[in-house]
Amino acid sequence: MAGAALVSLVFAGCGTDDVDLTGAYEITSNVASSPCGADQPVANGPAFLVFRKEKFLSAEYFVFDRCADAAGTDCSNTGSLFSGLFEPIDGGWQGVATSSSHSGTRCLLGYSDETAKLAGSALVVEHSEYVFDGDLAEAECTTDEADRRGTTMDCDEHERIEATRR
Repeated sequence: MAGAALVSLVFAGCGTDDVDLTGAYEITSNVASSPCGADQPVANGPAFLVFRKEKFLSAEYFVFDRCADAAGTDCSNTGSLFSGLFEPIDGGWQGVATSSSHSGTRCLLGYSDETAKLAGSALVVEHSEYVFDGDLAEAECTTDEADRRGTTMDCDEHERIEATRR
């Protein structure tokens, strides 16, 4: 396949009023859908989310692991730089990533939006993936275009997790 894949992440600084998500959370509800629109309970999902703070260059951000235990010793789908929550928002943190890939006249654009909001001990994590798969000139098939289109593209995946701090 000709063309290159590009990924763009948004980094924001850490302020003094930012919510600290660090710690373990026991999942009380986990629903998802693909394509979006008819969320159903996730079968055999993780029992815990374990958040930790990471640092890339001078930017601090949060990632989380999906774990079978609160100690975070039995985890899958571990968080990484590409799935980080980089931007403090009201009540929590947000991570946005865009991607683009072009081959011939075919363009694939992606927009991923994830938030983790904490109110007292109650955590809500919401994740959505939006995609465009169609004809677009190579010069227009960019991460900037994916960012511009954002949530107006087709929603391909959605997940909502509710959890309680341990």
